Amino acid sequence: MSFVSFWILWTGKVVRSIKKRGVAGSINFAATLAKRDISARWINFPYENPWCRYLNARFDRQFGVDTASMITLPELQTDPRFKNAHIYAPTPRFLFRHVLRQIHVDYEKFVFIDIGCGKGKVLLLASELPLKRIIGIELSAELIRVAEDNLRSCLGRMGKQDRAELVCVDAAEYQFPHEPAIFYFCNPFELEVMSKVLDNIRHSLAEVPREVYVVYLNPELHSLLDESGFLIPIKRTTWYSIHKSSGV
Repeated sequence: MSFVSFWILWTGKVVRSIKKRGVAGSINFAATLAKRDISARWINFPYENPWCRYLNARFDRQFGVDTASMITLPELQTDPRFKNAHIYAPTPRFLFRHVLRQIHVDYEKFVFIDIGCGKGKVLLLASELPLKRIIGIELSAELIRVAEDNLRSCLGRMGKQDRAELVCVDAAEYQFPHEPAIFYFCNPFELEVMSKVLDNIRHSLAEVPREVYVVYLNPELHSLLDESGFLIPIKRTTWYSIHKSSGV
């Protein structure tokens, strides 16, 4: 849309609003719309708001990595294996730390598994904790390559490159290790794949009962976890939910 077209469009809207609501009413109406937009950007979608974008970019500059930019893969449109996959988006560092502080466990006994790890941002954040092992599961070979570069660049400089392991596989087919675990989801899939992954976790727990936590950011399918029959909700906010394995 050209500047002239944009100007004509919005000038017309302003004139119509003033005729309908008056000047004061139009100002109040505009303020309401702005407040609604700010609320959506800053409260409902924390990893999309301007402040989080700034923090994500600063993280990349600080550690010499490429994790901040959101990405839509060509495979999402062309490869049927990706039909239920969502785009990659980075998790803000402050949010990751806040969420993990809600889980009061001895990290040294737990495996951390990021399902749909994308560019590996969360793996880098998890490496700051004394976890037993860190695993990233990702279907896209392209994202795995970016994640490998990020892990090599960041963890390699600190002598921690062996702290994280990447597995290029369909999460619905991955066989989970029989160890206490924290599963991390940043809303990576639609219902079909999420259901299969939860079934895999259920079967794994049936084989070897153990303490397991499921962290779910942007929890669009939180009811799926609530109704799973093997997970108990222990924390839920607009931004995330945390569930724990039952019977442990």
